[in-house]
Amino acid sequence: MRIFISVCLLFLLAGCGAGGFGSSYKAYMDPLMSPDVIALGEEEEPNLLRSNDLDHDVTLYREHNYVVVGESAFNGIQENQKNALKQAKNVGATHVIVTSEYTDTQSHLAYDYQDYYRTIYVNKVRSVNGKNVRVNEAVTIRDTVAVPYTRFYDNYDQAAVYLVKSARIRKLGLLMRDLSPAERNGLRRNTGAYIDLVLSNSPSFFANILPQDVLINVNGTEVLNRLHAEELISGLEFVKETIVLSVLSQGVKKDITLEFQE
Repeated sequence: MRIFISVCLLFLLAGCGAGGFGSSYKAYMDPLMSPDVIALGEEEEPNLLRSNDLDHDVTLYREHNYVVVGESAFNGIQENQKNALKQAKNVGATHVIVTSEYTDTQSHLAYDYQDYYRTIYVNKVRSVNGKNVRVNEAVTIRDTVAVPYTRFYDNYDQAAVYLVKSARIRKLGLLMRDLSPAERNGLRRNTGAYIDLVLSNSPSFFANILPQDVLINVNGTEVLNRLHAEELISGLEFVKETIVLSVLSQGVKKDITLEFQE
Protein backbone atom coordinates (compact mmCIF):
# COMPACT_ATOMS: atom_id res chain seq x y z
CA MET A 1 0.00 0.00 0.00
CA ARG A 2 2.88 2.39 0.79
CA ILE A 3 4.39 1.80 -2.69
CA PHE A 4 1.01 2.45 -4.34
CA ILE A 5 0.60 5.74 -2.45
CA SER A 6 4.13 6.81 -3.44
CA VAL A 7 3.39 6.15 -7.12
CA CYS A 8 0.15 8.14 -6.93
CA LEU A 9 1.96 11.07 -5.32
CA LEU A 10 4.60 10.93 -8.05
CA PHE A 11 1.99 11.37 -10.79
CA LEU A 12 0.23 14.14 -8.86
CA LEU A 13 3.49 16.04 -8.41
CA ALA A 14 4.33 15.54 -12.10
CA GLY A 15 1.42 17.81 -13.00
CA CYS A 16 2.02 20.51 -10.41
CA GLY A 17 2.75 23.97 -11.74
CA ALA A 18 2.56 22.98 -15.41
CA GLY A 19 -0.96 24.24 -16.13
CA GLY A 20 -3.01 22.40 -18.72
CA PHE A 21 0.09 20.55 -19.92
CA GLY A 22 0.39 19.01 -16.47
CA SER A 23 -3.28 18.48 -15.61
CA SER A 24 -4.02 16.74 -18.95
CA TYR A 25 -0.82 14.67 -19.02
CA LYS A 26 -1.22 11.00 -19.96
CA ALA A 27 1.80 8.82 -19.21
CA TYR A 28 2.79 5.80 -21.31
CA MET A 29 5.93 5.03 -19.33
CA ASP A 30 8.16 6.54 -16.64
CA PRO A 31 11.54 7.31 -18.24
CA LEU A 32 13.08 7.90 -14.80
CA MET A 33 12.37 4.27 -13.90
CA SER A 34 13.09 2.57 -17.24
CA PRO A 35 16.53 1.16 -18.12
CA ASP A 36 15.58 1.08 -21.83
CA VAL A 37 15.66 4.87 -22.34
CA ILE A 38 17.94 7.82 -21.64
CA ALA A 39 15.99 10.15 -19.36
CA LEU A 40 16.65 13.83 -18.71
CA GLY A 41 19.51 14.42 -16.26
CA GLU A 42 19.02 16.40 -13.06
CA GLU A 43 21.04 19.35 -14.33
CA GLU A 44 19.72 19.22 -17.91
CA GLU A 45 16.94 21.22 -19.54
CA PRO A 46 14.49 19.69 -22.04
CA ASN A 47 14.31 20.83 -25.67
CA LEU A 48 11.15 22.46 -27.05
CA LEU A 49 10.00 22.12 -30.66
CA ARG A 50 6.99 24.04 -31.97
CA SER A 51 5.18 22.10 -34.67
CA ASN A 52 2.57 22.76 -37.35
CA ASP A 53 2.32 19.03 -38.13
CA LEU A 54 2.56 17.06 -34.89
CA ASP A 55 2.22 13.55 -36.35
CA HIS A 56 4.92 14.24 -38.94
CA ASP A 57 7.41 15.67 -36.45
CA VAL A 58 6.82 12.93 -33.88
CA THR A 59 7.43 10.32 -36.59
CA LEU A 60 10.71 12.01 -37.53
CA TYR A 61 11.92 11.73 -33.95
CA ARG A 62 10.74 8.13 -33.66
CA GLU A 63 12.68 7.31 -36.84
CA HIS A 64 15.79 8.46 -34.95
CA ASN A 65 15.08 5.99 -32.13
CA TYR A 66 13.13 8.29 -29.81
CA VAL A 67 10.15 6.91 -27.92
CA VAL A 68 7.01 8.69 -26.73
CA VAL A 69 6.70 8.65 -22.94
CA GLY A 70 3.51 10.70 -22.61
CA GLU A 71 1.15 13.26 -24.11
CA SER A 72 -0.86 16.31 -23.08
CA ALA A 73 -3.98 17.57 -24.86
CA PHE A 74 -6.53 20.20 -23.86
CA ASN A 75 -8.63 23.07 -25.20
CA GLY A 76 -8.55 26.51 -23.65
CA ILE A 77 -6.95 29.93 -23.57
CA GLN A 78 -3.49 29.99 -25.16
CA GLU A 79 -1.08 28.78 -22.50
CA ASN A 80 2.56 29.69 -22.07
CA GLN A 81 4.55 26.88 -23.68
CA LYS A 82 7.12 27.16 -20.91
CA ASN A 83 4.65 25.03 -18.98
CA ALA A 84 5.22 22.24 -21.51
CA LEU A 85 8.95 22.48 -20.75
CA LYS A 86 8.17 22.37 -17.05
CA GLN A 87 6.05 19.24 -17.52
CA ALA A 88 8.80 17.65 -19.63
CA LYS A 89 11.26 18.24 -16.81
CA ASN A 90 8.82 16.87 -14.25
CA VAL A 91 8.51 13.55 -16.08
CA GLY A 92 12.13 13.26 -17.27
CA ALA A 93 11.54 13.85 -21.00
CA THR A 94 14.45 15.27 -23.00
CA HIS A 95 12.28 16.62 -25.83
CA VAL A 96 8.75 17.99 -26.06
CA ILE A 97 6.93 18.83 -29.29
CA VAL A 98 4.04 21.29 -28.93
CA THR A 99 1.30 22.45 -31.24
CA SER A 100 -1.58 24.90 -30.96
CA GLU A 101 -4.57 25.55 -33.25
CA TYR A 102 -7.30 28.16 -32.87
CA THR A 103 -10.80 26.68 -32.41
CA ASP A 104 -13.27 29.41 -31.41
CA THR A 105 -13.92 32.66 -29.57
CA GLN A 106 -16.21 32.72 -26.55
CA SER A 107 -17.50 35.44 -24.26
CA HIS A 108 -18.72 35.83 -20.72
CA LEU A 109 -20.08 38.62 -18.56
CA ALA A 110 -17.44 40.24 -16.37
CA TYR A 111 -17.46 43.19 -13.97
CA ASP A 112 -15.14 46.14 -13.62
CA TYR A 113 -15.21 47.60 -10.13
CA GLN A 114 -14.84 51.39 -10.10
CA ASP A 115 -14.67 53.89 -7.25
CA TYR A 116 -16.37 57.25 -7.32
CA TYR A 117 -16.54 59.99 -4.70
CA ARG A 118 -19.34 62.28 -3.60
CA THR A 119 -19.67 65.03 -1.02
CA ILE A 120 -22.44 65.25 1.55
CA TYR A 121 -23.08 67.76 4.30
CA VAL A 122 -23.54 66.59 7.84
CA ASN A 123 -25.07 68.64 10.65
CA LYS A 124 -22.73 68.71 13.62
CA VAL A 125 -22.63 70.58 16.91
CA ARG A 126 -19.40 72.35 17.80
CA SER A 127 -18.41 74.37 20.82
CA VAL A 128 -17.52 77.95 19.92
CA ASN A 129 -16.51 80.33 22.77
CA GLY A 130 -18.23 78.08 25.24
CA LYS A 131 -21.43 77.91 23.23
CA ASN A 132 -22.77 74.98 21.21
CA VAL A 133 -23.15 75.97 17.60
CA ARG A 134 -24.81 73.80 14.93
CA VAL A 135 -22.78 73.75 11.68
CA ASN A 136 -22.88 71.94 8.32
CA GLU A 137 -19.65 70.05 7.62
CA ALA A 138 -18.68 68.65 4.20
CA VAL A 139 -17.78 64.92 4.18
CA THR A 140 -16.35 63.01 1.18
CA ILE A 141 -17.69 59.45 0.73
CA ARG A 142 -16.19 56.77 -1.54
CA ASP A 143 -18.60 54.39 -3.26
CA THR A 144 -17.70 51.29 -5.34
CA VAL A 145 -19.90 50.22 -8.24
CA ALA A 146 -19.73 47.12 -10.47
CA VAL A 147 -19.78 48.02 -14.15
CA PRO A 148 -20.72 44.99 -16.32
CA TYR A 149 -18.97 44.33 -19.64
CA THR A 150 -18.51 41.46 -22.08
CA ARG A 151 -15.09 39.78 -22.12
CA PHE A 152 -13.98 37.82 -25.20
CA TYR A 153 -11.32 35.11 -25.21
CA ASP A 154 -9.91 32.78 -27.85
CA ASN A 155 -9.71 29.01 -27.38
CA TYR A 156 -7.03 26.75 -28.84
CA ASP A 157 -6.57 23.02 -29.15
CA GLN A 158 -3.18 22.55 -27.50
CA ALA A 159 -1.09 19.39 -27.43
CA ALA A 160 2.38 18.24 -26.43
CA VAL A 161 4.25 14.99 -27.00
CA TYR A 162 7.13 14.10 -24.68
CA LEU A 163 10.06 11.97 -25.89
CA VAL A 164 13.32 10.40 -24.81
CA LYS A 165 16.05 8.54 -26.69
CA SER A 166 15.77 4.77 -26.63
CA ALA A 167 18.77 2.86 -25.26
CA ARG A 168 17.80 -0.30 -27.11
CA ILE A 169 19.86 -1.39 -30.10
CA ARG A 170 17.67 -2.57 -32.96
CA LYS A 171 19.92 -4.60 -35.23
CA LEU A 172 17.85 -4.18 -38.39
CA GLY A 173 16.18 -0.92 -37.41
CA LEU A 174 12.64 -2.34 -37.39
CA LEU A 175 9.88 -1.43 -34.94
CA MET A 176 7.07 -3.93 -35.31
CA ARG A 177 3.72 -4.96 -33.86
CA ASP A 178 1.30 -7.83 -34.26
CA LEU A 179 -1.18 -7.80 -37.11
CA SER A 180 -4.62 -6.48 -36.21
CA PRO A 181 -7.73 -8.57 -37.00
CA ALA A 182 -8.57 -6.22 -39.89
CA GLU A 183 -5.04 -6.56 -41.30
CA ARG A 184 -5.11 -10.35 -41.00
CA ASN A 185 -8.41 -10.40 -42.83
CA GLY A 186 -7.16 -8.03 -45.55
CA LEU A 187 -3.96 -10.03 -46.11
CA ARG A 188 -5.75 -13.37 -45.80
CA ARG A 189 -3.11 -14.62 -43.37
CA ASN A 190 -2.65 -14.84 -39.59
CA THR A 191 1.14 -14.81 -39.32
CA GLY A 192 3.67 -12.06 -39.77
CA ALA A 193 4.80 -8.86 -38.03
CA TYR A 194 3.55 -5.44 -39.12
CA ILE A 195 6.41 -2.96 -39.62
CA ASP A 196 5.31 0.16 -37.80
CA LEU A 197 8.52 2.16 -38.24
CA VAL A 198 11.93 1.92 -39.92
CA LEU A 199 14.80 3.70 -38.17
CA SER A 200 16.76 6.17 -40.29
CA ASN A 201 20.20 5.05 -41.49
CA SER A 202 19.52 1.44 -40.46
CA PRO A 203 20.10 -1.66 -42.65
CA SER A 204 16.35 -1.90 -43.30
CA PHE A 205 16.20 1.78 -44.26
CA PHE A 206 18.87 1.37 -46.94
CA ALA A 207 17.26 -1.87 -48.10
CA ASN A 208 14.08 0.16 -48.87
CA ILE A 209 11.90 -1.66 -46.36
CA LEU A 210 9.02 0.68 -45.55
CA PRO A 211 6.49 1.21 -42.77
CA GLN A 212 3.29 -0.77 -43.39
CA ASP A 213 5.29 -3.64 -44.94
CA VAL A 214 4.75 -7.00 -43.22
CA LEU A 215 7.72 -9.18 -42.30
CA ILE A 216 6.78 -12.80 -43.04
CA ASN A 217 10.11 -14.67 -43.23
CA VAL A 218 13.66 -14.40 -41.83
CA ASN A 219 16.30 -16.63 -43.42
CA GLY A 220 13.75 -19.25 -44.41
CA THR A 221 11.89 -19.26 -41.07
CA GLU A 222 8.26 -18.13 -41.16
CA VAL A 223 7.53 -15.23 -38.80
CA LEU A 224 4.63 -15.96 -36.46
CA ASN A 225 4.21 -12.59 -34.75
CA ARG A 226 6.14 -9.56 -33.46
CA LEU A 227 7.78 -11.37 -30.55
CA HIS A 228 8.87 -14.24 -32.80
CA ALA A 229 10.28 -11.78 -35.37
CA GLU A 230 12.32 -10.03 -32.67
CA GLU A 231 13.65 -13.37 -31.41
CA LEU A 232 14.72 -14.38 -34.92
CA ILE A 233 16.47 -11.04 -35.52
CA SER A 234 18.23 -11.06 -32.13
CA GLY A 235 19.66 -14.49 -32.98
CA LEU A 236 21.38 -13.25 -36.13
CA GLU A 237 25.17 -12.85 -36.03
CA PHE A 238 25.46 -10.10 -38.70
CA VAL A 239 29.25 -10.60 -39.04
CA LYS A 240 30.05 -11.90 -42.54
CA GLU A 241 26.43 -12.99 -42.80
CA THR A 242 23.86 -12.84 -45.57
CA ILE A 243 20.32 -12.30 -44.31
CA VAL A 244 17.25 -12.79 -46.45
CA LEU A 245 14.04 -11.07 -45.35
CA SER A 246 10.69 -11.69 -47.00
CA VAL A 247 8.12 -8.93 -46.71
CA LEU A 248 4.69 -8.22 -48.08
CA SER A 249 4.71 -4.72 -49.58
CA GLN A 250 1.23 -3.61 -50.61
CA GLY A 251 0.28 -7.26 -50.73
CA VAL A 252 3.18 -8.27 -53.00
CA LYS A 253 5.88 -10.58 -51.64
CA LYS A 254 9.46 -9.28 -51.89
CA ASP A 255 12.68 -11.06 -50.94
CA ILE A 256 15.35 -8.66 -49.68
CA THR A 257 18.98 -9.73 -49.25
CA LEU A 258 21.22 -7.97 -46.74
CA GLU A 259 24.92 -8.70 -46.78
CA PHE A 260 27.07 -7.82 -43.76
CA GLN A 261 30.86 -7.67 -43.86
CA GLU A 262 33.18 -7.99 -40.89
